Amino acid sequence: MNIYRMKNLLLIIGIFAFTIVSADEGEDLFKSTCAACHTVGKGRLVGPDLINVTEKRSQDWLLSFIKSSTTMVNGGDADAKAIFEEYNKLLMPDNNYTDAQVMAVLNYIGKGGSGDAEGSGASTVDILSKVTPENISTGAQLFAGKQRLTNGGPVCSSCHKVTDERIFSSGTLAKDLSESHDNMGSSGIAAIIKSPPYPVMKQAYKNHDLTEEEIINLTAYLKSVSKQRIYQRPTDFSIFFAILGIVVFVMIFMSTIILYFKRKKLAVNHNILSRPSKVVN
Repeated sequence: MNIYRMKNLLLIIGIFAFTIVSADEGEDLFKSTCAACHTVGKGRLVGPDLINVTEKRSQDWLLSFIKSSTTMVNGGDADAKAIFEEYNKLLMPDNNYTDAQVMAVLNYIGKGGSGDAEGSGASTVDILSKVTPENISTGAQLFAGKQRLTNGGPVCSSCHKVTDERIFSSGTLAKDLSESHDNMGSSGIAAIIKSPPYPVMKQAYKNHDLTEEEIINLTAYLKSVSKQRIYQRPTDFSIFFAILGIVVFVMIFMSTIILYFKRKKLAVNHNILSRPSKVVN
């Protein structure tokens, strides 16, 4: 009897310990990956508020969607496509999580997780209500790489582009951010900059976190870009490059002609061969 009770006690302790570990893992995963775009009971951010999501969707659907929403959207799942359309056709990044990890996240959400990652952007939004032209100007310099980030992170324009006459050239490796503020709002932009949910961006800024001030300045700049983009006239460099191409071609052509007329026209031994031969008796 004592052995039986001991076994039951150990089983209960094991289940309790597993639940605590699972809850901690779920919270950690949510805050490091999900909180940049989602809240639990605090309203819409980049993506939907996840309050009661475990009651609205089946467990199998949530497992599949969290692992790869892209696959479900492309596969024609009606609910996945509806979410995709509602949220400005922004695809949620795929997550290489095990079923156990996804369940840990869902358990955390189901228990009413705060969804408030460290510095999730709420304070940033409040400060943006008092944004100044200096914030926007500094943000533009940070985006273009004219001012280095404090912790040495990569320049935004190396991957992204915006419609802004002040930016001479921008990257095309990632999404155009000209309409980012219209799609995500200040809180969404700030949250993604603070804790990137995208694998490439997350790796690029690993150990290179932006300061709160840099997040505010970049968010303010992207907000300005979204508002001012319709007044921007993109610079057309086609005529410039066409003229430059013609100039370079003419220079190469003239150099070729000059070198052609200065070429050696006769053989090296021509003068020796042309001398009168002397017959020696």
